[in-house]
Amino acid sequence: METDLLTPKERYNGVVFIGIRKNGTVEFIKVYAENEELAKDLLERFLYAKGIHPEDFVVVDRGYENVEGKEIISTRTENELSSFLARLGLRLLSNGVLYLQGKKEVYQITSVSEDLLREIRAREGLKEEPIRLEFEKLTLPPRFIEKLKALELMEDTLIINHTELPLPEILEEAIKGAVKIPETLEIGQLKLQLFDSELHEVIKKGTGKVLIKPPVIVWDGYIDSLEEFEVKEKAEKIYEAPLFLKAHKGFLILREPPKELVEKLLRIKEKGAAKIKGSKVPVEFTLIVESKNAEKYDLPVKIKLPYLSEEEFKDLLTREAEVEVPNEVVEKIPEQKRTFKTIKTLSKLIKKLKERKPNKRPEELLNEVLLLFLGEESEGH
Repeated sequence: METDLLTPKERYNGVVFIGIRKNGTVEFIKVYAENEELAKDLLERFLYAKGIHPEDFVVVDRGYENVEGKEIISTRTENELSSFLARLGLRLLSNGVLYLQGKKEVYQITSVSEDLLREIRAREGLKEEPIRLEFEKLTLPPRFIEKLKALELMEDTLIINHTELPLPEILEEAIKGAVKIPETLEIGQLKLQLFDSELHEVIKKGTGKVLIKPPVIVWDGYIDSLEEFEVKEKAEKIYEAPLFLKAHKGFLILREPPKELVEKLLRIKEKGAAKIKGSKVPVEFTLIVESKNAEKYDLPVKIKLPYLSEEEFKDLLTREAEVEVPNEVVEKIPEQKRTFKTIKTLSKLIKKLKERKPNKRPEELLNEVLLLFLGEESEGH
């Protein structure tokens, strides 16, 4: 029996295909094997090897498949499957090539995650799916997951982000569901272009309407313009919707925004509508203000994300940089620099130095990276 299920190689009894997201999450599994018993066994062992709970996946197809005339089954022979998964934002991979050796049929089991199944069903029609946030599956320290769960209330929130957590990436990964919006919102004589291909992730298009993933839209007070909150004419009597309307049923994240902008948006939300060109336009979005200034803004919910502990910093850096990080290295990092941004910076430096100096020991690489990162602050350690 084969034990190295995750290693791509030539195979003769069975092969496993998977569809994965950009973040590495497995959403689709298809197993080919000589018979039903072996296919079931391969699927169960693969789920165990990847740490996937069987109850999170649903078998959607099974049975013998005709392979007469084929010599192999590989990602290259599965063009139709690859295209189908690509439309769902998934990449097709396998654990090798299955040599058929004259077989006329093989048994297959196709299993998909519950999330993917909901998305596939949503694509069959412009059917909205409930919006939910799934933070438990994220690779974050448990105390941060618990704090972020407050966002499940979909209430306007101030996040004091000392740890420099990449909120947009986290929310985009955690948010599930489907939202239906009109490409152009028409209220009386007013026409607002609501759909934005750069901001909205399309699930399916219909006639004049679009099914999208709940939007996570970011506005940065340091680099973005306040004009994005104004109505701009695109063509005769057709206007581009302001940013807060494009965040319909999703999140609008403002980074260090002017206090006046926050107060204006809260007033609009309180009224439930914005007055645009004489027409009242309904609004529905969740406002998140990201700041390190806890006193500047007043929102209903406040979440404080503190600096990472030494243990959390060590675990995250070890995983991200793929190198064992000793305690004495972490102790040299000042508390105010124990952040997710620092982890990303250090990981990037470590990987670049690895490429340039492949013979250096990990501890030497880490010390050199610390010297580069901390500069004069490293003196005395």
